Order: sequence, then C-alpha cells, then structure tokens
Amino acid sequence: MNFSTTAVSVGVAVAAMVIVTLAVSAGIRRSPSTATYKATKGNVLFVVSTRRWQRVLIRSVGIMAIAIGVLFLLVFATRPGSDTGMAIAGAVAIPAGVLLVLLAKGMRRLRLEVTPDTIWSFPMIAAPREIPLAELTALAPHITSNYGGILGKTGSKTRFYATGIMLGYPQLIEYFRQYRPDLPIPEAARPLQER
Repeated sequence: MNFSTTAVSVGVAVAAMVIVTLAVSAGIRRSPSTATYKATKGNVLFVVSTRRWQRVLIRSVGIMAIAIGVLFLLVFATRPGSDTGMAIAGAVAIPAGVLLVLLAKGMRRLRLEVTPDTIWSFPMIAAPREIPLAELTALAPHITSNYGGILGKTGSKTRFYATGIMLGYPQLIEYFRQYRPDLPIPEAARPLQER
C-alpha cells in the first residue's frame, strides 16, 4: 500500500463524515423539535430525548452484527478446514452486536424531564437524578458532540447533558432563558434551528 492510496482512503473517510454530519444537521433544522416521549414524573413541562430513528438504526446494526457473527461461527464449525479468520470474525461480531443492542437500549432510556424548578436526568445506565434548577451554577457547551449541545454544571461537576440533535433541545434552551436568565447560554450551545 503506498502513500497515495492511504491519502485517498483517509480523504474519502473524512469527506463521508462531513457529508453525513451536514445531511443530519440539515434534516434536524427542518424537522419538528418536540419530543413525543411520555413523562414519568409529575408536572413535566417537556421531555428532551434521543430520536427514535437513531435507536432503531443502532439496534438494527447490532442485530445484523450478531446474525453475521453467528453465521461465521456456524460456517467455521460445520466446514472442516475453514479458515480461522471466520471464527475470529464471528467471535468479534457477536459481542460487538450485543454492545450495539445495549447501546440502543440505553439511548431509549436517556432523557431529561424538565419541570418548572427541577430537571430529572435519566442517564443510559444509572439511576435517575433530580437536579434542582437553583443548584446549577453554569451552562457549558458540549464540545464533544458534532451537533453541539449543553452541559449543566454545579461547580466543576457535570450534572446533565443534552446534545443539539435531541428532541426537545430548543425548548430546553428557551427554558434556561426564561427560568435562569442569570446563566448565559454559550454560543456553541444554540439549537440547530437558530444557526
């Protein structure tokens, strides 16, 4: 493999990443921004949650990886003289698929339920946390997300996060503007609909 082949491969990968990010951002700008997730707490104004298509896509890829892994292992087990690469690929694909299915399950649970004085954070795997609005001391941009977002902080501790692609995110920013105008909204945390 020479340098030009590597450069082309890297260039194609970077171009694909940029195109996918731009396409999803454009779709988000045109789609409804309210979450349809039903609240589990009382007096909830709105819910910030992941989009259903993201969960379905990740779960589907996970199920396909499990199926392909099982198929590879069956081929290796039933055909004498099969290459051990089949067994290795199957042994890697099955746990990877299981992890993707678990990630989709966690994404289904991941949400914020917002009341007038409290934000309930439901992380992917931990117990729900109640965060009184008065305890928040800062809002920071979520710089690790391609789509932006916001981190709610108390001191240096992150209490919750939401990405700009989540349903209900624009309502969350408006909520902070209305109920906590003393906390400045970072420019990078503006909703995609306002950019």
